[in-house]
Amino acid sequence: MSLIQIVPHAPVSSEGVGSYALALGAALARDGERASRCLATAALPERSARALAAALAGESTILLHYANYAYQHRGCPTWLIDGLARWKAEETGRRLVTVFHEVYATGRPWRSSFWLSPRQRQLAARLLRLSDAAVTSLDFYAGILHRWRPTVPIAVAPVFSNVGEPAAVTPLVSRPRRLLLFGGAGARRRAWNDLRPQLLAACDILGLEEVWDVGPAAGAPARLDNRPVRELGVLPAAEVSARLLEGYAGFVAYPAAFLGKSGIFAAYSAHGLLPVCAWNGSGGASAANGVPPHWNPVQPVPADPDALAAAAHAWYAGHSLARQAETFQELIEA
Repeated sequence: MSLIQIVPHAPVSSEGVGSYALALGAALARDGERASRCLATAALPERSARALAAALAGESTILLHYANYAYQHRGCPTWLIDGLARWKAEETGRRLVTVFHEVYATGRPWRSSFWLSPRQRQLAARLLRLSDAAVTSLDFYAGILHRWRPTVPIAVAPVFSNVGEPAAVTPLVSRPRRLLLFGGAGARRRAWNDLRPQLLAACDILGLEEVWDVGPAAGAPARLDNRPVRELGVLPAAEVSARLLEGYAGFVAYPAAFLGKSGIFAAYSAHGLLPVCAWNGSGGASAANGVPPHWNPVQPVPADPDALAAAAHAWYAGHSLARQAETFQELIEA
């Protein structure tokens, strides 16, 4: 049985929904001998229900990767849900499994997300009603989905590393005192600017001697205080993996309560780095259940960095890509 994975855009780097789908598709092919391909909606003649239903004609099983803002700039992709509804109605027995990378946004009254949140919730709830099963990365999201539709199977699966999972990692004590800053330009720009004090504190406290910046240009300085900064740019996944194995710590600008949905954090944990997480603002503290091992530079110095890195690595191993492929296979075939 073939599988179509719907993604907003074709993958162009080693992070994002498209790369997540590619890695998952490869794992499903290895473990279940299931062929799959990605349909990037950005490549449709138009983003409309009619065009999507036409592109899906004849398909029986779909895995949708739902990140609402990626399909519509205000986070309200009505055309996407309408198109899937058409597809399901055309023939009985069709199966839709939805990965809720996002559910809906919230914000302050002066932001559009505040006013659009009710509409985003309606669309997400409608999508869940169309779905035969769902997957999401956080217990917090799963709770929302379960309240909307208690009878649908919902699996919680923190995101996996899109840049590989090394079979073995070197203990921190044997690694160079190097900080890795990896990911999309927005997250790294936030680290270099808004979170610069925490970035400096992490380097000082851990005795880190240099910084490697990996990803699209994000305004990295030539030096961080007295430490050299080396810009490596966008690299293939295999090269990112190799660089991560040469680091001591990895810095991510992300709310701790949502680390389970951070591909950057997953990559650090999979490669045995000490995950350093910092964030300005509330960042959804109410969602802080099952927060994975990490260190925030505003907290006391970690008593045993090696043990903390090992704990993060063990946390990741519990939901590695190979393990998650089994879960997805069950949901797709149920």
